[in-house]
Amino acid sequence: MGRNPSSYNFLAWWDGDPVRELLDGNHVDKYGTGGDTRLLTASGAHSVNGTKSTPSLSGDLFGDWREEIILPRDDNAALRIYATPVQTDRRVYTLMHDAQYRVAVAWQNTAYNQPPHPSFFIGNGMSTPPQPNIHVR
Repeated sequence: MGRNPSSYNFLAWWDGDPVRELLDGNHVDKYGTGGDTRLLTASGAHSVNGTKSTPSLSGDLFGDWREEIILPRDDNAALRIYATPVQTDRRVYTLMHDAQYRVAVAWQNTAYNQPPHPSFFIGNGMSTPPQPNIHVR
C-alpha cells in the first residue's frame, strides 16, 4: 500500500468517523484497521511537489467538516475535486468557520504545504466542538 505510514505527511478527514485518514499521492487510506484499507484512488489525477506527493489543496471546502482533495488531472489541463461519498451522523460546524483552520487552508498555497488543522480537537473521544463565533451584518 505505498510508503511506510510513518513517512506520510498529509492527512484528511474523509470517512464518517473523527479519525483522519492518510493522504498520499492520489489516494486515501484508512490506517489502524489491522491493515490499511484504500478509501480513494484518484485515477487520472496526480499529486504535486515531487517526492512530498501532496495535493494541490485539501480542506473542508463544501462544508460538513470532512475534507475535499484537489488534484491536477494527469494531463494538467484541469483540476479535479474529490469529496467523500461516505455518509456520517457526526455533526460538526464547517471547519472553514474556524479562523485557525481558514488560515491553515491559506498556508497550503502561500507557505509550507501541510494539512490544515482546526483550533479544537477532532478525533476519538472528542468533546462537542465549540460553536463558531460568527457575526453577520
